Amino acid sequence: MKKIAILTVFIASAFAASAQVKKPAPKTKKVLTTYKPRTYKTPATGNSVTSPSTFPNTNPEPKNVVYQYIDTAFPNSENQFPMVGNIGIGTKTPQAALEIKRNAGDTRRKNILLQLSNSWSPNGQNEPTVMFSNGDLSDPKNVSYWTVGARVSGDNTIKSPQTFKICYKAPGIDLDQEVFSIDSYHGKVKIGDVNTNYDGYKLFVEEGILTEKVKVAIKNSEDWFDNVFESNYKLMNIYDLDGFIKKYKHLPDMPTTEDVTTSGLDLGKMNGLLLKKVEELTLYMIDLKKQLDDTKKMVDELKKQQH
Repeated sequence: MKKIAILTVFIASAFAASAQVKKPAPKTKKVLTTYKPRTYKTPATGNSVTSPSTFPNTNPEPKNVVYQYIDTAFPNSENQFPMVGNIGIGTKTPQAALEIKRNAGDTRRKNILLQLSNSWSPNGQNEPTVMFSNGDLSDPKNVSYWTVGARVSGDNTIKSPQTFKICYKAPGIDLDQEVFSIDSYHGKVKIGDVNTNYDGYKLFVEEGILTEKVKVAIKNSEDWFDNVFESNYKLMNIYDLDGFIKKYKHLPDMPTTEDVTTSGLDLGKMNGLLLKKVEELTLYMIDLKKQLDDTKKMVDELKKQQH
């Protein structure tokens, strides 16, 4: 019996030595910061979406924290999980706190390096999210953060589109504000607090756009008006034009103030209409010049007859 016990101890010692398992030094448990569940308000119809703020819980319930050290000294190891320092997945020389690396993929498949998922629910808003916080736990009012997330399932109740979005929560307020989003219905891009319930448009921006250059593509020749100079173009009689202006208070073909206020302004079409009016005005001026020249000739002839 004594020999069996000695043999058992010997085998266990030999197995531990061959595996070269190094136990990490005892480490004090860290205080974990947990976050309260995030509940969304029902999104407005096409307008901004706000969410209740996510405040750090500075007094979390005690939890057992288990540290597992994976020895990466083996030759075939691809990962690096040290007790201190950088963590590497797919690399043994991570250059940041966490680096994930994989061989290059091909053009037919996505090379997915990280996947975020919630448990699927048919009626909930499954929205995996990454938070960038200022880390101030002294007071919930001091917390500010950006979140990047995507609503990827659910919504059978409120029927809102699945959306990729970026939100910001400023210090001193209880809501985070959606500042950028792309919805899955028509690929509409929204920046700021703006209504997107309009068909035929992809980009919606609050307040305005400042840019050094804008180029508007014209889909077909019907939106441009070089045909004004064709010989068969029917130019409105100047007296009919005068009557139209007196009656409607705007030029023919031009949108009214009510139209522009209600539906906005199409830059491509508006520039085409302005070109049309300039060309028509040019024809009126040419015709007026011809009439003046004819009148001048008549006056000159009358003068000669008198002498």
